Amino acid sequence: MAPIKITKPSTIIGSVLLILIALFHGSGIGYVTNLMVKSNAEPFLKEIFPILFILPTLQLLGLAIFGLLTLGMQHEVKKILFLIAILVIVNSILALYLGAIVPSVLLFFSSFAFTVGGIKTT
Repeated sequence: MAPIKITKPSTIIGSVLLILIALFHGSGIGYVTNLMVKSNAEPFLKEIFPILFILPTLQLLGLAIFGLLTLGMQHEVKKILFLIAILVIVNSILALYLGAIVPSVLLFFSSFAFTVGGIKTT
């Protein structure tokens, strides 16, 4: 019974971190879109940039929701939590590559929380 007590909080922590990062990322869409419009980028890039910018936000929200859905599942929770952890660590590496240190660290902690949840699942 003890592993379940660790799995739920770690899954909730991982999901809440993903939601916070997604909200922070999504809140910058207006700012970066204005910067893009003022730049000398190709018109095609200016047109598709808002859509491309919002996709990571939707991805992080989807992973967070998927993580929270595992709280009510009985089977294959470990596999799902490990899959979420892998996808989040890939996002963390990409954020680090782009120079986003703070989001990268927060994504790493979220991935770690999902990993702990997966390890402690019975």
